[in-house]
Amino acid sequence: MKKWSVNLPVPMDGTCNFRDLGGYPANGGTIKKGCFYRSDALHRLSEDDLSWMEEKKMTYVLDLRSRSEVEQAPDRIRENFTYYSIPMSDRMNDSQEALSIPERLSDLYITILNTHQEEIKEVMERIAERNGEPVVFHCAVGKDRTGVIAMLLLRLAGVSEEVVAADYSVSAENMKSIFEEQRKIFKQRGIEISDVLLSTPKEEMEITLDYLDSTWGNAETYLKECGVNAEDLEKLKKILVE
Repeated sequence: MKKWSVNLPVPMDGTCNFRDLGGYPANGGTIKKGCFYRSDALHRLSEDDLSWMEEKKMTYVLDLRSRSEVEQAPDRIRENFTYYSIPMSDRMNDSQEALSIPERLSDLYITILNTHQEEIKEVMERIAERNGEPVVFHCAVGKDRTGVIAMLLLRLAGVSEEVVAADYSVSAENMKSIFEEQRKIFKQRGIEISDVLLSTPKEEMEITLDYLDSTWGNAETYLKECGVNAEDLEKLKKILVE
């Protein structure tokens, strides 16, 4: 019998897809609540949003957007926040690569796994160094680059593929208004975007999970290949679960 439900977005003024990863069944317990947050971009945060984040100690931010995206819409955060830009190119959002948009989202996620191992290594190291204190990681809409990082964290902690795919899939509903904005932006560039690319079908994450396991065996082995050391991997597994 199903004993879990997908986490809803935190009600914030400036985001649509700010979600806690906590509460999902994992090896030896559940993912720790109030510590690992996935989100869309933070450039629209209100003062109330920022005050709430400070109160909850969510002042450590990993921004996965490309440099051009950051320049166009920098995160709105306070001076006491810790901020790291770890650019992971996203062909759907970086205008320099707009002409090479993939036909399927899983193609994009597989490309990220194969070509952004250095960035993924840094993300994992930054999360590990927090030693269980809150971390917010985000990209533009919180589904592609953010989805890959969330998938790796959850699978490292032993969360089932079913839960990972379900957590990924709700971004489409959360981000309807943002997706319409994206469609308009691409139309201005003369590019018609497939509905699939502005969605989050479970099967796209399931294909990515199958590729991860068939190529590397599991998330831990993959992260080792990225260069994440054994100490950080053990720390991550420990701090993810309560």
